[in-house]
Amino acid sequence: MTRRPNGEGSFYQQKDKSWVYQITYGRKADGSPYRKSFKGRTKTICKERRAQWEEEQARLKAEEEAQAAESARLEELRAKLGHPIESEILFSEAFPQWLDLYKAPPARKPSTYASYLDTYRIHFAEAFGDMPLYQITQDVVQDYYQQKQKTGARADQKKGGLSPKTIHNQHMLLKDFFEYAVKKYKLPGNPVLGTTRPAVPTPEMRVLSPSEMQIFIEEVMRETQRVAILTTLFVGFRVGEVLALKISDLNLEKQTLSVNKNLLRVPTAAISPDNPNIQILNYDPKKKTHLIVQNTPKTSTSHREINISDGLCELLVRHLFTLANSTWPNPDGLLFPSKAGTHLDPKSFEIRLAAVSKRCEIRKVNPHALRHTLATRLVEDKVPLNIVQGILGHASIETTRKYLHKNEDIEREAIGTMSNYLHMDQMDAAPKLNGTAPRAKFADVILPTFPQRRNHTV
Repeated sequence: MTRRPNGEGSFYQQKDKSWVYQITYGRKADGSPYRKSFKGRTKTICKERRAQWEEEQARLKAEEEAQAAESARLEELRAKLGHPIESEILFSEAFPQWLDLYKAPPARKPSTYASYLDTYRIHFAEAFGDMPLYQITQDVVQDYYQQKQKTGARADQKKGGLSPKTIHNQHMLLKDFFEYAVKKYKLPGNPVLGTTRPAVPTPEMRVLSPSEMQIFIEEVMRETQRVAILTTLFVGFRVGEVLALKISDLNLEKQTLSVNKNLLRVPTAAISPDNPNIQILNYDPKKKTHLIVQNTPKTSTSHREINISDGLCELLVRHLFTLANSTWPNPDGLLFPSKAGTHLDPKSFEIRLAAVSKRCEIRKVNPHALRHTLATRLVEDKVPLNIVQGILGHASIETTRKYLHKNEDIEREAIGTMSNYLHMDQMDAAPKLNGTAPRAKFADVILPTFPQRRNHTV
């Protein structure tokens, strides 16, 4: 028989009458052959499949050669330019792309994303926007920090530099971005790592003294939203947590308040109507800002159920009966609705607090001062610090919060110490309340009901 040309391969037929076409297409390092088999009902089909395979191999080889040629070209260009060609992308293009990919909702909360957008728009865009990434060196970033400490370019238009805390926050944002850019754009290193920043001083806490508390509480009684303000003081919730509370969050049988939402105002650019974790109130894309209700409070450990004192619980019950007998609507079942039956704006809440402190002729009081005041009073009354942290819902005490669940009596006693500052005789008359259980005093009280909103828009 005439010998077949090298590489032509051989056929053999299987028991099922199909054909196998086997070829040798090279040798391994040890001299053994590389073989490839193609199966089909006929020899023609086997040959067609071999042809298709060879075409695919030729395409892959061409791509590999093209990639090698491109890598060689880029390497030559890097040597000539002194930097990777990828790093020539402008900061104004790369940074917003990174924000959208890694820092935008739902991966991050709208409020956090909004702060990042403001930082870029007010500070980073002017300083780095027109620069390619390879030009943003450690010295460039250090000079930026120095200038911001002197002039600031503050959003509030006030003179002076940015605070050390603000510069620290900007540093952390730049650090995260350039860690990404090192891999994405082939930067030789993170330019912010070797920089120095001003030390961040521990901020002074605004804490009301016992005498200031008495004056403040007496003046708060003149406010329409006095119960919301007192609740903030006596349980230490954040203002957004208080204003997001619903009547259903008050459990009279257990005598607790539950935090599971947070109300805040954010720029429209930072929110998405498709985000399942938020409720946008009265959405209008033309508005600059919106009030939103986040299903998650400030931190992952802020979800909590806090025991409240007898005094505060009675105050809340009286408040709800007063609300039910008023002309105020409350279609969403809010614990502290506005006169229009809507959520109170956190900014308006802060303005009212400032007005109260001004009338009291004491240093300005903000919602955070009420939290610090609660914490200080509890510590002064020898309440264990871990219990205080659990009441305030700080993010760093997850294990402590688990311990709290096993010590409800301690927690209730802790909150109860605040009742010494709450004088119920200052309240208006309310339905008389009866109860026998010492720690479920209001369990049998049937709270008033409110007409519900029929068409609730998100």
